[in-house]
Amino acid sequence: MFIQRRDASRPHLLPIDQPGSSRPVLTLHDYGRLETSTFERHDTTSRMQTRIQAKLTDARVVPGSQIPETVVTLGSIVRYRVDGDRIERRMLQFDREPAPNGQYVCVFTPVGLALLGQSQGDTVETTTFDGRPLRIVIGSVEFQPESDTRRRDSIYRDDSPPDGGGPEAA
Repeated sequence: MFIQRRDASRPHLLPIDQPGSSRPVLTLHDYGRLETSTFERHDTTSRMQTRIQAKLTDARVVPGSQIPETVVTLGSIVRYRVDGDRIERRMLQFDREPAPNGQYVCVFTPVGLALLGQSQGDTVETTTFDGRPLRIVIGSVEFQPESDTRRRDSIYRDDSPPDGGGPEAA
């Protein structure tokens, strides 16, 4: 499996499982939404714009169909711990959209942006807007939309009749 690395020169294809690599992995969809948000939602003086730009510059980009199921993407339900505090279980969301359980973390917060593109078991360090350091340990990714889509697609393919099950099959 290969990923696309974006940098100042041009995209490169690299193996996804590079040992010792701590670069975030983003889906093309998540990358595009974040990139667009830097122009639509955040002005050049925004504290989040510089953080988002850094995430986009550092990220490895892959199609959603190829992202490992242990990577946090938008819409993922993730368990994590901040500074050794209690374990949090939240859905990572693009904005303050309604979450099924009412518990979410927005990607436009320091914690939300730090989670995006990281894998379960990773430890990520970031800072609050006032400069206080945060250490986030990602315990597990309980749900990932891309992984769920692959699972549902495989079930559909496995259950499909040999003739395709279209109107002619009736």
